Amino acid sequence: MTTKQIVREQALANLADFSDKQRAQFMQQTVAKITALPAWQAAQVIALTLSQEKELPTDLLIQTALLQHKTVVLPRVLPKKQMVFMTTTQDTSYEKHKFGMLEPVGGRVVTPSEIDFVLVPGLAFTTDGQRIGFGGGYYDRWLPQVAAPKIAVSITANVFSQPTWPIETTDQILDQVIVLDEEIDNE
Repeated sequence: MTTKQIVREQALANLADFSDKQRAQFMQQTVAKITALPAWQAAQVIALTLSQEKELPTDLLIQTALLQHKTVVLPRVLPKKQMVFMTTTQDTSYEKHKFGMLEPVGGRVVTPSEIDFVLVPGLAFTTDGQRIGFGGGYYDRWLPQVAAPKIAVSITANVFSQPTWPIETTDQILDQVIVLDEEIDNE
């Protein structure tokens, strides 16, 4: 059994190996595969994240959702390892949190029951929806409040048939993990 920290480090290394061209392909695949989902198409309020440097890019998906006139909500970290999701628009400004990620400034806090679709960030996944995030536990605390479909995107190298890490009772299971690089040119 591998520790979650070792799996996190390897998953980050796998993500760091990609060229700008491959990252652009991942961004396009994310939009194509996510927006094709019936759950996305039916959703009005979409919970997304602003990707950080080594994460799979979400910028184009956020722009696509806004162009489709969906309400896009992004996370904002609160004290005591809690988070809320806030509405965002083309005009939203952002500030850098002490952990380094950008968070929306202003906007309305959206209740979990208002959300119709969640794209859950993470580093490693199993095919049946187990997930390793960045280690703060924010999503594992927040996801039980949400009834919406919980979807993730990943790369083949970071998806496992069985967890190689310990599963904790607080770990939340996702509804679907979409693998992006099955059709990516790995030059």
